[in-house]
Amino acid sequence: MGSVPRMPGAGRLGAGPAVGQTDQRLLVMLGLLWGSAAATSSGPQWPKPVFGRLASPGFPGKYANNQKQRWALTAPPGYRLRLYFTHFHLEPSYLCEYDFVKLSAGPTVLATLCGSESTDTERAPGNDTFYSPGSSLDVTFRSDYSNEKPFAGFEAFYSAEDIDECQVPPGEAPPCEHHCHNHLGGFYCSCRMGYVLHRNKHTCSDSNRQGGIWPILWEDVAAQD
Repeated sequence: MGSVPRMPGAGRLGAGPAVGQTDQRLLVMLGLLWGSAAATSSGPQWPKPVFGRLASPGFPGKYANNQKQRWALTAPPGYRLRLYFTHFHLEPSYLCEYDFVKLSAGPTVLATLCGSESTDTERAPGNDTFYSPGSSLDVTFRSDYSNEKPFAGFEAFYSAEDIDECQVPPGEAPPCEHHCHNHLGGFYCSCRMGYVLHRNKHTCSDSNRQGGIWPILWEDVAAQD
C-alpha cells in the first residue's frame, strides 16, 4: 500500500500553540479590554455616604457658659439631611432665649430647641426627626453667660437620604405632566403612548406635532437633580 502524505507538522507534539494556551491568551486579552472599558466608563457615579455625629462641647459632661458652635451640613444634589437627637438636656428658658440648638436652612429657621421637655413656650426635640428642605442644614448651639445648674447638652446623628421628588404635598403641582420616576439623586419624566417629552423635560406633547419635542436621553435624566 502506498503511504498517505502527511500534512506539515502532523504527528509532532509542540508543532504549534496548544488549544488551551490559545484560549487562555484570548481570555487575558478580553479581560484587559473589559477592564479598560470599565475604567473609562462615563456612567453615573454614586455619591459618597454622608453621615455623622454632633455633640455639644464637653458632652456627656456639662457644657460651659458662653459657648457657640455651628455645623454646616451638606448633602449631594437631590438628597436631603435627616437629623435626630439621642440625648438633649439644655437650660430651659422662655422661647429658648438663653441656651438653644437652632436648625436652619439658609434664612429659614426650622426649629429652635431647648430644655429637656416641651412646654407651651419652649420646644425640646423628644423623639422627633428633623429634615432639611434641600441639601443643606445648619445646626447652631449657643449657651449664655450663666447657668443655674449644670446641663449635659446634646448628642445628635445625621445622614443624607434621597429626596423623592415625585411625591408632592396635596395642592402642589406634580413635577411631571404624565409619569414621574424617582431615582437616587434626582428624577425624570416620561410620557404616555402617543406623546413625547417636551424640551422643558416636564410636560408632554402630542407625537403628531413636530415642534417643541426633545428626546429623553440619559444625560437629560442625570441633569434633573
